[in-house]
Amino acid sequence: MTTETPATLAALVHARDALGEVRRPDADTHLTLSLLLLKLASDAHQACTPHAAQAPFDRLRSVPFCVPAHARFATLYRQRHAQGNGLRVMTALRVFTLANPRKLGGIFPALQLGDALPSDETRRDEVLLHLLERLALPALNFRGQPGFGNVCISDAVEGLLERPVAGRGPVEAGQVPAALAWLMAALTDPDARESVYDPICRQGTLLLAASRRMRRNGAEGSPAYRYPLYGQEADPLLCAVARLRLLLHGSDNPHLRSRDALEDPLLEDGRLQRFHVALACPPLHLKWISAQAAHDPYLRFLHGTAPRQWAHAALIQHMLATLNPQRGRMVIVVPHGVLFRDGEEARIRQAWLDANLVETVIGLPDRLFAGSSVATALLVLRRVRKDEAVLFIDARGLSTAGKRGPRLDMEGAEALLRLCAKRTSEPGLAHLALLDEITANHGNLSIARYVRPVPVHAATDLATLRSRRAALETTFAAIQQELNAELDALEREFSKLA
Repeated sequence: MTTETPATLAALVHARDALGEVRRPDADTHLTLSLLLLKLASDAHQACTPHAAQAPFDRLRSVPFCVPAHARFATLYRQRHAQGNGLRVMTALRVFTLANPRKLGGIFPALQLGDALPSDETRRDEVLLHLLERLALPALNFRGQPGFGNVCISDAVEGLLERPVAGRGPVEAGQVPAALAWLMAALTDPDARESVYDPICRQGTLLLAASRRMRRNGAEGSPAYRYPLYGQEADPLLCAVARLRLLLHGSDNPHLRSRDALEDPLLEDGRLQRFHVALACPPLHLKWISAQAAHDPYLRFLHGTAPRQWAHAALIQHMLATLNPQRGRMVIVVPHGVLFRDGEEARIRQAWLDANLVETVIGLPDRLFAGSSVATALLVLRRVRKDEAVLFIDARGLSTAGKRGPRLDMEGAEALLRLCAKRTSEPGLAHLALLDEITANHGNLSIARYVRPVPVHAATDLATLRSRRAALETTFAAIQQELNAELDALEREFSKLA
């Protein structure tokens, strides 16, 4: 986090607070970020030189937003004291969308931004006046520097999304911790020209982590690229939030679609679209229509049919089917049951092992996800591997204590990445299992079968041994004294009877 980020975040929170009570939770956050996107795009459009605007098209290079003059943030700001702020703001966002259909098509309607505004027109003009003024504060002025991809803006956007308004309840269950998202992206390590896919992307956390990794792996001083990010999310609102979030972070034209991945996968020329990297953190209780496996036209479920109430094995098969045959790799969060349940899931696991797809299994800290007590693990699979061993890691010892239970911080995530890179056994922490050992366990991938706790041995120094001997001698003397007293008492009783 940069030194400017707290001021930028404070300005965004101040802007959101101008909206007051809203009809739908988070509608105020979404409207604030939508206008921030318009503001950043307006500033970038005005700063764009004629030479840059006439540059030849490069399908990999990021294309700047087009913002017509009457839809720019500066125009809204100048007219803020006149009546009709609500109409002007919504019209500006609609014109902004029409000028950038590939990037923005469908985002603002799906966000239902009207839920953030009062029904009374006078009150609506008033709150939007305050919102526009607060978005124009110096802490949100990035005209002299790039706004998109700016670390300060990126961190402030994340801070606003993570900071709920008082009284709106706990954090969404299943939200991916930042350190875990970083680890999943680092384990697959996509570069700037590879494609990344998340079949259940929710608010886009994993795609965001991947884009940051891709930017990090780009050449120093290279232009901003339109990183190939693909995602699916059945909830239209969450899908729109993910697209807005990625755009604010500098991702150009993320390909996110509001559809169910298992029922309606992404296609290219009538075939399953292929990706270099797949990442997923699906709901821990995931269901599907298992009957569709028998009639799947894309032959995704040849390894077996996952149970209706436990669809994770089906999702993994879907992700494997979309991977590039030579360079494809994937990481997914699963409940522990996926690792050891019998029946059809056991046959599916065995098929993965027979095909040498399973690279690493990481047991995550307990209660890592807010609102859930389900034990979870990371599965790392790769289409082409150099060996047949599987690395098992118990990450519970690398967690730190948080207010709501164990948490995985960046130090722990970096330690896990080093363990995965070394691929060696470490007592009580990691075990590299050969195929024969896994076969002896009937394909069970439960971490507890392979990573055993380190036995705790008592100290054996001379002073400790002498202390223990003295304590035992004292205890023995006391017991002997009690026994002698009891024997003396019994002898006296017998003498009286005689």
